Amino acid sequence: MAKDKTTLILGAILVGGVLYFLLKKPASVGVPVGGPVVSTVGEPRAPTSAYSALSGCQGQMIAMAEQQLGLSRDQLTVRSLRPNDLGLGSIWSVNLANINSWNTVINTTVADNTFICLNSVSYSGTAAESVRVIAGSSVVAEFNIERIPGISTTQTASIPDIIVEQNLPIRIEVYASAVSATDNLIISGTVVEKRGMLVW
Repeated sequence: MAKDKTTLILGAILVGGVLYFLLKKPASVGVPVGGPVVSTVGEPRAPTSAYSALSGCQGQMIAMAEQQLGLSRDQLTVRSLRPNDLGLGSIWSVNLANINSWNTVINTTVADNTFICLNSVSYSGTAAESVRVIAGSSVVAEFNIERIPGISTTQTASIPDIIVEQNLPIRIEVYASAVSATDNLIISGTVVEKRGMLVW
């Protein structure tokens, strides 16, 4: 009888010990939310801003603006992209003068204290076929827009986020198969800039 009690107690201790080790949570490694941010020397460091851990271009631009401009989030404005931000004046109208070649429709420099993210294109015409975006001196994106008028009633297509930093040149070219003096090519996106630069 004593032997059975001893066996039962040892069995319970053994099962309890196994369950303890199986159910024990691993120790936290202290990585910030959103993953580590790699510094220039390759050592993980905490993000400089809560926004740098956000995904998407808005969070990335806020983090860039805070770092490059030395401003806090409350000193920044987040707004929609306007045609004037890309040097087009007040309307999204472009001139496609050359057939079967690339037409430069935007050729400007992103304003000081301003960061731009392009993320979609709306198009309902028939002359334009492709769009190419050059930031600095590099082609950062090229995509076909010929299919956009046929895919939905809103005639909009998402594109990979393209962020262009302050004071960098940006050029957008459109490959056209026909001439159109006033083709409406609407580029949507977000702007992060120093507060007070634009009066609403």
